[in-house]
Amino acid sequence: MECKNHPGVNAVGRCEGCAESFCSNCLVEIGGKQYCGACKTMAASPAAAVIPDEATIPCKEANDALIMAIIGIFCFGIILEPLALIKASKAKKMIAENPAMTGSGKATAATIIGVIGLILWLLGTISRIVALSQGTH
Repeated sequence: MECKNHPGVNAVGRCEGCAESFCSNCLVEIGGKQYCGACKTMAASPAAAVIPDEATIPCKEANDALIMAIIGIFCFGIILEPLALIKASKAKKMIAENPAMTGSGKATAATIIGVIGLILWLLGTISRIVALSQGTH
């Protein structure tokens, strides 16, 4: 196995960031792990030190909001969609307060689906009312 940067030179290890093979001149040890020149910047950045991948916490409220929003499209939309919007709002606040918490994408998706679900429910209700009122005349 050859060094990615130096053809003809044997590689001594792989970079933890990109998994490419490199020689001893190309690898730098940071926190007990070997990184190449391009990945060492990422590994040494303050953002990488603040929240390691293992320290993230999934936001249960964001997950619950997304599930409610999706189910609300098919049944009980008038109840589940507002609940999904409330939970999604709460999840976004929790995620903003705790940078280790993940799930902002789910909270955003729940908000979008919740709004669309409510609009569809309202349009369906209005169309039924119109249909009933036209049928009685």
